Amino acid sequence: MKFFSILIVIVVINAQVWQNSFNAGNYDINDNYLGGSEVLQLVSHKNKLFASVGYWQDELNIWYGGNNVNNGWSQIIRLDNSDEDWILDLSLDSYHLRPGVLKQVIFTKDMNGNFLANPDTLLITASYSSNFIFGPVTANAFIRDDQNQGWNIATIYEGNMSPSESYSIRDMQIYEDDITGEQKLFITVGTIGIFAGKYNPNLQQKIEWSQEPEFGPFNIRPLGIVIANDNLFLSSGNKIFKRNNGLNPSYSVVHDFSDLSSNINSAVGGIRGLSVINNNDTDSMILMWCPDGQSKGSIFRLDPNLNNGFDRVYETKVSLLVEDYLPGVTVNYLLGAYNEFYKVYDNVYNDYYHIVGFESTINNQNYLSWNGYYSGGLYAIRSSSGDYEINEISHDFSLNDNPLIATRCYVESPFNNEDAIYFGGFDPNGFIATNKAWIYKKINTIYGDLNNDSVIDILDIVLIVNLVLLNEYNYAADLNEDEIINILDIVQMVSLIID
Repeated sequence: MKFFSILIVIVVINAQVWQNSFNAGNYDINDNYLGGSEVLQLVSHKNKLFASVGYWQDELNIWYGGNNVNNGWSQIIRLDNSDEDWILDLSLDSYHLRPGVLKQVIFTKDMNGNFLANPDTLLITASYSSNFIFGPVTANAFIRDDQNQGWNIATIYEGNMSPSESYSIRDMQIYEDDITGEQKLFITVGTIGIFAGKYNPNLQQKIEWSQEPEFGPFNIRPLGIVIANDNLFLSSGNKIFKRNNGLNPSYSVVHDFSDLSSNINSAVGGIRGLSVINNNDTDSMILMWCPDGQSKGSIFRLDPNLNNGFDRVYETKVSLLVEDYLPGVTVNYLLGAYNEFYKVYDNVYNDYYHIVGFESTINNQNYLSWNGYYSGGLYAIRSSSGDYEINEISHDFSLNDNPLIATRCYVESPFNNEDAIYFGGFDPNGFIATNKAWIYKKINTIYGDLNNDSVIDILDIVLIVNLVLLNEYNYAADLNEDEIINILDIVQMVSLIID
């Protein structure tokens, strides 16, 4: 009897159900066109869900074949409830091609170091703008005005034309200096440097930015900023920098991956997805190492040591996990950790795990691919013990569906009536990619996730259990009352799930 009980529970826990939430190329209820080649971030903010959408390599953009200069740039779209449709929340000014970062931040102090009567929670996106002909280039922050349902713009930096990665904005972080007591929002602007903004309630945009970078320039655009053990760290290429607090702050290298590669392809990035994970009573950092076009997506953990540095711990190589997941495939290139390793609490196992997305090239024609990239949306799950497994967005993917390619972002649902995780992505990788942006959601129930195949499996098990019950009732002398009640309860539970 216990065998069937365990079998039913395993089927229910491991089953999955996926629903498509957004496909680019449609109009919202206000007749605004929602397109785009990629979903870059998903953020929960004040019980709503926001997504940033870029038009890199999308033919609606004038640089890739479009005929209207006002069409096909960056958008922020919004979902107000799980049973509604996405709508346009912000269309960035012309020439903002990609909203490089979208994040919620909470200020608790003003620019003078005084505590706010009420902390101010802001949703911020940032991008750089240029007409690519006359210049100048401006790196701008867009701060949402939740009360008026609008956005205010503030210029962080303005400069001359240079390679686009010089202005690529990829992360921001609120941090309080433990020596000065100042609270600032730190944001990286490509290779120019890291800038700091203070909260000014008298400004419409709320943030007053420094005129010069606090540190920079960098050789490679930074891709991540984190707080670990009360210190601020940022990654750039093959190096991790630490901020040394005080009236005259400085930055020093605390870990260097140059022994793995001294030459970093700036478009690939080097250290990607820098995040913080709990390690007993201290913070460790975790990252994906992708130095160049031969990247295999190696994941390393950095544990703090007694020398104020970090011990590097190899955890896994994601390309090998993909080759196990897709038998017969060889992965020549794997790029991932676009934003972070996302922490999720698992109610079934009463533990935490982390999600990290990626893309990979494959050389096996038995699997669907797009320009050499596997068409399904893959992501890895890291358990709290450091074990990894590969999962996939919507196993019902078919030849007629848009390719998913890259899983870039993920966030738990903010809606009270829904237990789900939203996933978004696509990466054009330099190929024309019109209306390829996508968002799916993985729906949970108190029993796990169910799709049609899982329901059929459960029905088969219910039939088996019923037959066993009949046999036990008629022929088994050792079946006691508690075992009968246990089986009946399981059958009733499965019936409720199916209904």
